[in-house]
Formats: sequence, C-alpha cells, structure tokens
Amino acid sequence: MTTEQPPQNNVKNVNQFNYVDQLTLECLMNKEQYSLHMKNPKNCKKINNSDRKFYKKRIYDLTKQLLNNQTTDKMFPDIVFSFESYIKACIEYFKVLDKSDILQQDYQDLPEGDHFPAELNTDDISNSQEADQLMFKTIKIQEPNALEKLVKRTTTKLKKPMILPREKEINLKDPNLKNKGIRKKNNINNKYDDEKK
Repeated sequence: MTTEQPPQNNVKNVNQFNYVDQLTLECLMNKEQYSLHMKNPKNCKKINNSDRKFYKKRIYDLTKQLLNNQTTDKMFPDIVFSFESYIKACIEYFKVLDKSDILQQDYQDLPEGDHFPAELNTDDISNSQEADQLMFKTIKIQEPNALEKLVKRTTTKLKKPMILPREKEINLKDPNLKNKGIRKKNNINNKYDDEKK
C-alpha cells in the first residue's frame, strides 16, 4: 500500500503572502504542514539603497503609467496585480484616516482627563458599614393606613421610546479630502493651492 504525497511545487513560499495570510497559516494550519513551509523558505533579498536610487526615475515612470492605465504587453502581470493590491491598500488606508479624522472632530470640544473631583470627602465615613450605607439605596416600607387599604392603586409605567444609535453619514468623496496630507513643494505652484485661496 503506497500513499501518494501532493507535489511540492504547489506549495507557495510563506514570504509571498501578506501578513494576514501568514497569521492564518500560523494559527490554522497543521503544524507538520506549516513546518514544511518554514523549512525551505527562499531567501528574500532586501532592496539595496543603491538599487533604489538607480531605478528611482524608472519606478516613478512605471507608477505614472500604471496610474493612467497605460499598460503594455511587455509588462509582467504580477506587476499589474501588485500595483492593484497596493492601490486598494492605499485607498482603504486613506478612507480609514479620513473617517477617523471626521469622527474625532465631534469630540474636540470635550475636556481631556478625568471628570471626577480631585478629592473625595471621606470625613463622614468612619467604618465600612457607613460606607456600605452610602453606596446602597435604602428602601423604607411604609404600612398603608385604613383608607389606603380600601383603594387599589394601579400605576402604569410609560414606556420610554427606544433610542437606537444612528450611524453617522460620512462623505469620503468630499473635495477637501482629495489633497489632504499632500506636502507642499516649494519650487512649483500646485493647482490644489490655488483652489484653497
């Protein structure tokens, strides 16, 4: 009886996945299979600063082409896929930043720190029983008199309308958010600076 093992060429290197995929593999994968991934990792080459400087202009040009959807047949598909995933991650990042900034504007007027008095008045408390009496509500039961025993009282409680939380509508397509956080260059006149004036 022979058991066939799956071919090893279908196993992807863990370093090719993003952080979430790596975490998923660590937590949910069988330890033996995960050790197969970790035994033969390909050495990830770090980018040299000299290579980064050398290809800097070409990288900018390629990025501009991809932003303008000017792909060519010579371009590898993994470059386009990586750029698309980079764009998606950037868009999600900017949306989260804008949303948090808009929500935090509502809470700017609140004072920071604790809202409790600096010192509690502990002069009246001499032992733990007095402290317990101060914390607990005391209920006094009164005996009804003869007239009150004859009359039956019915009290109706008014139901308070349920207050449901509302989701705040946030406009992430606001033109003010389009150029938010872009650093101003000193040597050129930017178009978005003229719009603000």
